[in-house]
Order: sequence, then C-alpha cells, then structure tokens
Amino acid sequence: MNKSKLILAVILLYSLFLLIFPDFISWKILLPSNSVLGILLNVSIFFLLSVLGLYIHLRETELSSKEITFIAIYSAFTAIARIPFVALPNVQPCSYLIFVAGMVFGPLIGFMIGTNTAFLSNMFLGHGPWTVYQIIAWGLIGIVGGLFHPLRRKLHKRKFQFLVAIIGFFLGFIYGAIMNIWSWLLIIPLSLSSFLVLYISSFPFDLAHAISNFLFLYYFGEKTVNILNRYRDRFYVRIDSNGIEENFSSKI
Repeated sequence: MNKSKLILAVILLYSLFLLIFPDFISWKILLPSNSVLGILLNVSIFFLLSVLGLYIHLRETELSSKEITFIAIYSAFTAIARIPFVALPNVQPCSYLIFVAGMVFGPLIGFMIGTNTAFLSNMFLGHGPWTVYQIIAWGLIGIVGGLFHPLRRKLHKRKFQFLVAIIGFFLGFIYGAIMNIWSWLLIIPLSLSSFLVLYISSFPFDLAHAISNFLFLYYFGEKTVNILNRYRDRFYVRIDSNGIEENFSSKI
C-alpha cells in the first residue's frame, strides 16, 4: 500500500471515530470536542493529516509544487462559491465542485479540498462544532469522487454522467445525515423521538441539497471535469533529459 493511501485510511478512521464518539478525544476531561479548543484541535488534526498525505503523494508521483497552488486556488474558489447561495438552504455548488476535484485528482486531494472548503467558507459564515463535521462530510464527498476516476474511461459518457449525478444525489443525504449526527449528539437531548424528529425535519433541506447536487453534476460535471483535466495535464507533464515529454497522470 502506498503511504499516501495509508494516510487516507487514517483520515477515514479518525472521521469514523468522531462520528461514533463526537464528544470524546483522548483528553476529553480537559478538552471536550465541542469547546473552542476542541474544535481547533480536530480541524488541525485533519489539516495536518491532509498536508502530510499531500507531501507523501507529491513524492510518490514525482509531481511539482504546482499541485499545491491548484489546491489553494480551487479551495478558495469552492469556498467563495458557497457564499452567494447561503440564502438558499442547502443549495450550493460546493459538493459538486469537491466531488469533481476528487474525480480528477484522486481521493486524497478531494478530501483536502473538502477540508479547505469547510474551513475557508466558515471564516465568513461562522465556525463552530459543525465545522469538523462539514470537513468530514465534504471530505467524504471528495473521496467518493476519487473512487469514480477509473470508471470514467470504462463507461459511455451519458451513462457515466447520469451515474455520477445519481451518486451526487445520494451524497446530499449522506452529508445531511452526518450533520444530523452532530446536531443530535451534541445539541438535542438523546432520545429516539428527538432522533426521528431531527431527521424528518431535515429531510426537505437534505432533499434540496441532493437535487442541487444532481443538477450541478448532470449539467456541469462533465464540463468541469474537462476543464480540470486540461489544467491537470499541464503539471502532470515532465520533460526528460532527451527533451521527451512524459505524462505522470497515470500514477494517481
């Protein structure tokens, strides 16, 4: 297993840990996860794991630092794209942009862009315990997008376009489910009735997110993939000592 994949596995395990034990970290008594310091700690852990994974990924694929520049610019663009849609509850292009980035650049970079999107956009919209779970939810969307990269060449364009849109639809509900877990375990008194009330009340918002994901991916997904692929090819090309161009994109 590549070391970068090992880092990705650690990220997934830590995400699962926080979903199961949202108010527990190794020093729970001093630093509960819903405190300001607890939030900062968890965000920092995700960020540091992502940076470490990216560093290892760059060494494994022999790529230039241009990929880091792309991640910074694309993350900022994705975060800014969320802000104008705040007036429309759960309707925003972030999930589709993160999914597409993962599909083109791989699951690790997809997760990192999801992490950066949550952190950067909440600098304008407000940080809180939800930031950690937005990192998990959007990071997962980036990872799922990365898993679909190999299928793009195997399926007919129309079939792949519809399949990706359907997956985006269900990811809208998964995103909502993750955010509901945070709401239920950290805010609402725990009971079966409160659990059902929360999920029923959030269904219209989750449906809006799911439908927007479907529409964005169906109508703009392929176009965005083509744009990112063209940019990707620019820094996945290397010229050897004989002046021959080599493409390293297959190493992702």
